[in-house]
Amino acid sequence: MSAAALEAKNKGNAAFSAGQFEEAIKHFSEAIELDPSNHVLYSNRSAAFASLKKFEDALKDAEKTVQTKPDWAKGFSRKGVALFSLGRVEDAEKAFQEGLKLEPTNAQLLEGLSDVQKAKAQRRPQGENPFAQLFGGDIYTKLRSNPQTAKFLDQPDFLQKLNGLKSDPNSMQLYMQDPRIMTAVSVLLGLPGAGGEEDEPMDYEPTPPPKKEEPKPKEPEKKVELSSEEKTSEEFKEKGNAAYKAKKFDEAIELYTKAYEASPKNITCLTNRAAVYIEQAKYAEAIADCEKAIEEGRSHMVDYKLIAKAYQRIGNVHMKTKNFSEAVEAYKKSNTEDRTPQTIEFLKKAEKALEEKTKNDYIDPQKSVEAKERGNDFFKKGQFPDAIREYSDAIARNPKDHVLYSNRAATYTKLGEYRYGIKDCDECIKINAEFPKIYSRKGLLHYFMKEYDKAIQAYETGKKLDPNNPEWEDGMRRVFEAMSGRTNDTSGKTVEQRREEALRDPEIVEILSDVVMNQILQDMQSNPKAIQEHLKNPIVAAKFNKLVAAGIVSTR
Repeated sequence: MSAAALEAKNKGNAAFSAGQFEEAIKHFSEAIELDPSNHVLYSNRSAAFASLKKFEDALKDAEKTVQTKPDWAKGFSRKGVALFSLGRVEDAEKAFQEGLKLEPTNAQLLEGLSDVQKAKAQRRPQGENPFAQLFGGDIYTKLRSNPQTAKFLDQPDFLQKLNGLKSDPNSMQLYMQDPRIMTAVSVLLGLPGAGGEEDEPMDYEPTPPPKKEEPKPKEPEKKVELSSEEKTSEEFKEKGNAAYKAKKFDEAIELYTKAYEASPKNITCLTNRAAVYIEQAKYAEAIADCEKAIEEGRSHMVDYKLIAKAYQRIGNVHMKTKNFSEAVEAYKKSNTEDRTPQTIEFLKKAEKALEEKTKNDYIDPQKSVEAKERGNDFFKKGQFPDAIREYSDAIARNPKDHVLYSNRAATYTKLGEYRYGIKDCDECIKINAEFPKIYSRKGLLHYFMKEYDKAIQAYETGKKLDPNNPEWEDGMRRVFEAMSGRTNDTSGKTVEQRREEALRDPEIVEILSDVVMNQILQDMQSNPKAIQEHLKNPIVAAKFNKLVAAGIVSTR
């Protein structure tokens, strides 16, 4: 990068940190003209555009960043944020996932992906997809009444696809190659000629559904004759079951052993004996029996459900011994043999336990302190992405240390990642709501995001905790100045026009109808300094700030 481009970039960074986003864009644009192949410049300008809520421009620069440096994870973070802000949730999800392929532990990408997935979960499909209404309600009667689609309803694969569309209309593109689905869509839409009946009038009498043939009575299944060995094995197994229920475990083991010796292909004897060993906390013997059952079952080609049961029992042993990784593996193998609701639930519990164990095993307060110190050093040097990495590792090592979230929030502020900074402030407050500094950080973040009411609320909360700290007055003065400046004609509308709009806001009308607020506003006109005393009341302050933000009241 040339000296001139570097100078322009540094000016842009300084303006960005000061919340002067228009000025930052100007300097970043100058730097780009001097060095158009530098991906960092496009990334920085994208962040500035996003801060001004110019998300289309932010997306263009993010895409240019990715195009210029496709192996740089942060470019995908910029792209994901812009797409998410534009409401393109699926595209945002893909962008965050692409970035995570390059840097799987990137905190910004992980949080961005989490936000996208939460947004997807909260969406109402009925309002998003035109096919949602089409496949809602009782579609089967309509399809059954049409000669062409009636026969489709007797085809299991068609019904499976139809049910899939009812539960998730967004999956329509997966089935568009199936002519039966497209015929069904035509019928449901009531299109002329749907189902090939081109001469049929639109208002036809529904064809009655074809009568189902009476099911033929099933012939009684022929009982498979057991060999004498198999009969003996079953007898011993049943006696073993009775002993097990009576908690006569040693006797049960002896009976299951005799059952297995009588017929080795009766592997249920082994899995039952394993259950007894589990009761006796003889876990190695239990696993050995299950593994033997799987081996014998494979050689005798027994029902796959019995093999699945053996794998499930292995998983149960590993859960008891807290070997969660092995438990997950065993339950997965069980599901491969026979996917049952019970094993699926066991697998979920094992995966959750493994995740918790992994997190807890990583916790190390001493290493957390070391990572924090490295983060502090990077912060002082202005190497903010490196500082984020170290602070994130410190948090993983000691997630209950509120100061770590505060430090990372300060670093996100420097990077212009205000949304992530707010999240860290909230997390810090959850752990320690009596920590004054975090309210200063939060107030500044809301200030940069032009959320002035929230900024004042943060400063007022901090002031209650540390009344002598001058940061609160400085912060509120800066916010009031910004709010006062916002009453100027920055949107192309006159003050009168903005006030007329505000007076249509029910909340504004309610505040102005408040007798106490009217008296306060009158006092302010006769004695402008009186408002400072009134603002000590948080309820009055919130209402007053609302009026200032709406342009009803000017503080100048």
